[in-house]
Amino acid sequence: MGSLHSCHKQLIGKKPANMAYPASLNTLGDHLRKVRLDRGLSQPQVAMLLKVTTDSITGWELNRYVPQARMTKRIIQFLGYVPILGKCESLNERLFRARQILGHTQEQAAKKMRCDESNIRQIESGKRHPRVETSQKIERYILVAEEKLKGIVAMG
Repeated sequence: MGSLHSCHKQLIGKKPANMAYPASLNTLGDHLRKVRLDRGLSQPQVAMLLKVTTDSITGWELNRYVPQARMTKRIIQFLGYVPILGKCESLNERLFRARQILGHTQEQAAKKMRCDESNIRQIESGKRHPRVETSQKIERYILVAEEKLKGIVAMG
């Protein structure tokens, strides 16, 4: 009876990219998916870490919806950095992001700034430009959020 020959060959080549990996990081969902895949975690594992449902993680990663403002601190701690979401230059986008960082609803933000909630809602949606006094209140609110963010990132 003859013996079987074994052949040892080593194939060298570039590992194919994971199709689930985001092509670019434009949304919070893209950042979540990237970090999750980089760490080799499943969506249920991330859901347990963030204390949300797996459906929430799926919805965020697929950009079906944006996490509630109260989730921002946990998400930033999970990511280990503050995601830059596209070009965030306008006051209304900066206000929205500040609210997310602070975990405030529009009503809570309006109370903190001593402004009318409907005014804040319209400014944030881009339907209204704030008066100088309101712009100053918004800028102070944004500064508070930036200071809190420094603490979140330092803790992460």
